[in-house]
Amino acid sequence: MIRTILATAATSLTLSVVGAAAWAQTANRAWVSGHGADAAGCGAPSAPCRSLQYTHDHIVAAGGEIDILDPAGYGAITITKAISIVNDGVGTAGVQTSSGNAITISAGANDAVTLRGLNIDGLGQGSDGIVFNAGASLTVVNCVVRHFLYAGTGFVTGNGILIQPTAGSMSFLISNVIATDNGFFGVYFRPPSGTPSATGVIDHVIAASDQYGIGVVTGFASGGVATVAVTDSVASNNSQVGMFIANAGAVTVSIDDSTVSGNGSDGIFAEFSPKVLLGRSVITSNLGNGVTNDTSGNTFYTYGNNSINLNGVDVPNPLNTTFKPQ
Repeated sequence: MIRTILATAATSLTLSVVGAAAWAQTANRAWVSGHGADAAGCGAPSAPCRSLQYTHDHIVAAGGEIDILDPAGYGAITITKAISIVNDGVGTAGVQTSSGNAITISAGANDAVTLRGLNIDGLGQGSDGIVFNAGASLTVVNCVVRHFLYAGTGFVTGNGILIQPTAGSMSFLISNVIATDNGFFGVYFRPPSGTPSATGVIDHVIAASDQYGIGVVTGFASGGVATVAVTDSVASNNSQVGMFIANAGAVTVSIDDSTVSGNGSDGIFAEFSPKVLLGRSVITSNLGNGVTNDTSGNTFYTYGNNSINLNGVDVPNPLNTTFKPQ
């Protein structure tokens, strides 16, 4: 009788462990909470996990979703697969770090990553807010990214959002994001090497009180293609340049319905002749030049519907006005 009871108990325990492991490997959705606990089988709303990293590593399958249940700090995370992290208005979902990156993304070539509703804070000491190294796509919506520290000349740190693929093709969407009080760039597309291809949208983004606001720079890579649309955005009150655009490969940046004002140096600076299309935007009160192309204006197009006034020098080099709005 005792043997039977022990055998039954052992079997039940085995099934329980196997069931938890199987669930952990296949969960498409899990919840985290400030009141949760990181333990095998966590993730249901009634038994949430505590941290994003544990939930990513042990609970949610590739392509799944982590949902925030309540306001709390959820720790830094390294993402290596397709996943969504979602806060749809339950309060502040903090991702804080005092060293290193808050969110690092090194996913597979076909993996899509979505981040929504996060407050990402470097506490004045963290390296970068969101760092995208590899993956098929990145979507960042309704987030605040701030207080990341620039480590000095030669180091690419202090960025709110740093997108730095080295190969393949990817896309990014950054929308309704505030990137402020960062030591280097608010939003920075900067492949460090290789010939990556990227298409991006920066929409309703405020990049303010950083060193540089928004940057699209491929000059450190050996080539590649980047096509970026900046719409309804603000790059203001940065200590250096509002928008900095430079190329080694083919770079096209369209800027529409945006404001670039009050920056400590130039409003928009284009280097090495990327194609820049500027329409229906306000560039004003920048201490340096309003709009600068450091070689010629032949690849910087304006459509006669911008307000470029009251800068240190509004337009030092003539811009290309060949194309007119239809």
